[in-house]
Amino acid sequence: MGPGPVGPPAVRRTPWPLVCVLAATMLVDALEVSAAVVSAPVVGDALDLAPAVLFWLVGGFAAGFAAVLPWAAALGRRFGRRRVQLVALAVFALASAASAAADSGGWLILGRAVKGGCAALTAPTGLAIILAAVPDGPDRRRAVSGYALCGTAGFCGGLLLAGLLTGVDWRLVPALPVPAALLLLVLAARLVPRDPPVRPGRPSAGPRVLWRCRPLRRAALTAAAFNGAYVVLLLVTAWQLHHRGGWTPLRTALVFLPAAVPAALTALWSARIAVRLGPDRSAAAGAVLAVVGCLLVPRDAGAAGSGAAGLLPATAVLGLAFLLAFTALHLQAVDAVPEELRPAATAFYQTWVQSGPVLLTAPAAALVTAGADIGPALWLVTAVAAAGALVAVTGLLPSGPPGPPSTPRPRSSHDDPSTLPYVRDGGR
Repeated sequence: MGPGPVGPPAVRRTPWPLVCVLAATMLVDALEVSAAVVSAPVVGDALDLAPAVLFWLVGGFAAGFAAVLPWAAALGRRFGRRRVQLVALAVFALASAASAAADSGGWLILGRAVKGGCAALTAPTGLAIILAAVPDGPDRRRAVSGYALCGTAGFCGGLLLAGLLTGVDWRLVPALPVPAALLLLVLAARLVPRDPPVRPGRPSAGPRVLWRCRPLRRAALTAAAFNGAYVVLLLVTAWQLHHRGGWTPLRTALVFLPAAVPAALTALWSARIAVRLGPDRSAAAGAVLAVVGCLLVPRDAGAAGSGAAGLLPATAVLGLAFLLAFTALHLQAVDAVPEELRPAATAFYQTWVQSGPVLLTAPAAALVTAGADIGPALWLVTAVAAAGALVAVTGLLPSGPPGPPSTPRPRSSHDDPSTLPYVRDGGR
């Protein structure tokens, strides 16, 4: 007797509960970034911190992220993505609890750096788990788009929650992620699948090889300047509004919202917007608008008679700049290399993204400490943004071959968000 009839192949269902848990983790990571910007001035008052220390409450997170991100993929291969995700969530919760109980700037900065390192593990690892668990096609596009949306929504939510909670007790802000991270840890332990057997892979390209790729190098340098100017500008302005204008954290958060809302509202279509305009043109336009936004910030923000009307044009322009530039820069970076080098290129690019706030924090804090107002610090931020814009504009100039390694991706693949590795918006 011959074999019986063969039925249709089993259809792999999309594990939407898993996608939701991983996207929520991304939201908590992004919330952590913006919450510190609004709460930092109040924390400084409570613990009597100088700006040189206070500003590292924001810069410390970026430093931890940039330090750990290049090792995230290797750690996932070595210990398994599931284990890395769970351990990072647990450490994130512990670091948040320790930060809420800290009584010195040093411990707060250490806690922020640890949480930045954990976010550098959960964000790309979570996306990798989604790509492995969700079948290619419309469901994967929806899953990855939702993942990106949670990142931008988390940044907006962090501004508002910090504005509300800091007015009650600043310790509620670092404590806020504790229950969320613990709940996500429990859910992830149930939903994240165990890793398949590890397959030996090719070693990643070294930074020198990636640095020789001009489009990738241009995108990385522009993004470093852009993100550094964006984050430090908000931090310096928040400090001025609190100390010179007596603004409440909630009022500051509300006037900062236009700098984040456009990216959140268009997160599901950001790749298509960048492709429609052309990644090079979109990135250059966004970088130039960032300079305009920096110039529009009143140098006497928060002074007597200076209200939200003086800041809203600047934050609105910065929001449009972020919308145009950030996804386009990421497309430039991943398009510049062949498929097998894209994970390494993504880590290289994102490390530069986080290096911007790290490198700009110390000089900005020194200028705020030395001066009677934030004018010099704002001019520094504007100069850095202008340098990034100049680099971005070179992408519009005629040039020869981009140099190794470079294999352009077919244009049509831009329309599939699942081709985009993790974008930190920001983040971030």
